[in-house]
Amino acid sequence: MAFLRVSSLDVSGSRWPRWLGGRRGDGLTDIELMLDEGSLCTVFGDAGSGKSLLVQTLAGLHRPARGQVVLDGVDVTRLPPGRRRTALVPAMPVVYPALTVEENLAWPLRRQRLGDEQLSRQVQEMASLLGVLDVLHVAAGQLPPATAQRVAIGRALMRDDLALLLLDDALRILDAEGRRRMVGCLRQVQRSRRMCILITTRGQPDVMGLGDEWAMLDHGRILQQGRPAEFLQYPRTMAVASRLGGSCLNVLPARSEQGVARFAGIGLQPPSPPQLDLWLAELQAQFPQASIEMAIRAENVVLGRPGQEGCIEVVLTAIEDDGTWMHMHGVLPGTEVTVCAKVVVDSPVAYDLAALAGGAVQGRRQALQFINRHTLFFVDGRLVQ
Repeated sequence: MAFLRVSSLDVSGSRWPRWLGGRRGDGLTDIELMLDEGSLCTVFGDAGSGKSLLVQTLAGLHRPARGQVVLDGVDVTRLPPGRRRTALVPAMPVVYPALTVEENLAWPLRRQRLGDEQLSRQVQEMASLLGVLDVLHVAAGQLPPATAQRVAIGRALMRDDLALLLLDDALRILDAEGRRRMVGCLRQVQRSRRMCILITTRGQPDVMGLGDEWAMLDHGRILQQGRPAEFLQYPRTMAVASRLGGSCLNVLPARSEQGVARFAGIGLQPPSPPQLDLWLAELQAQFPQASIEMAIRAENVVLGRPGQEGCIEVVLTAIEDDGTWMHMHGVLPGTEVTVCAKVVVDSPVAYDLAALAGGAVQGRRQALQFINRHTLFFVDGRLVQ
């Protein structure tokens, strides 16, 4: 049974401030989300996709028009924020500025009537995890923003009944090392509690890499939820694939012409795989008016040999070395369709490309194999299995 289960959740969008146009933002529609105990889920999407509205609703700040939120077996859909066992930390630090760091961390424990020694021990342990022992007696209002945010997250973790921690882009203010340390802190606390963590981000790679579960929001809908490997190998929609692949995702229109597969109007160097020709012809017959696209990430494109079957010859425009990958950029002959491939810098192929990086690359032709086990096909933006 899922520790957090969100079912068929609809939430109306809140009205934007007058200086932003005064119109309503996107709401949430038919949200389905399930998290196991001990999981850390990263929710990503563009600005305005509904990430903040989702975590605010889970925290009890918005009442859904429809749906259910069940946390640790309890229906909390209509419960007020104080009775939900949740804590929400926004993007900018919210601390009690006149209180010291020690007093901020101790604030959630004030009703537990703990002895001074026990209270001090718990605060010291949390301060050590957060790396703020040296500022325990400093007023929180005098702290740098990144340090204040660590205190705000630590204060949320001090609640002994916490079941769901919601970080609304709360790690953005930290640097990369600060984020790594904070996640270590979160994981350590999580191991001793029955809780799960949900972090929202616009797509910072290091923040996304923290989650053992991902969910992508777009215009108030969850397009996909699952393990990171599932997103990379089998994105359910072109929107998900494009969001993760960015400029390193090759997308080519695919059509069957007289029984032969063609991509952006160009056929594979003969002979093309007969099973591909047959499959694409059948798919096109099944969806005659649909848009069919082939997609493959740049790191999965294989460099072919001149005349090798199943390849497309491209015209190179640039070769770049970023220290980890050697990037090849080019266009399909006779078109304006751009393509990209990349190989690991330390590979033998990269050594040959390095010789070209500083020379005349423009106009050089290179065979690239776009059809392999990593190739994906989409019909009207949806993955075809």
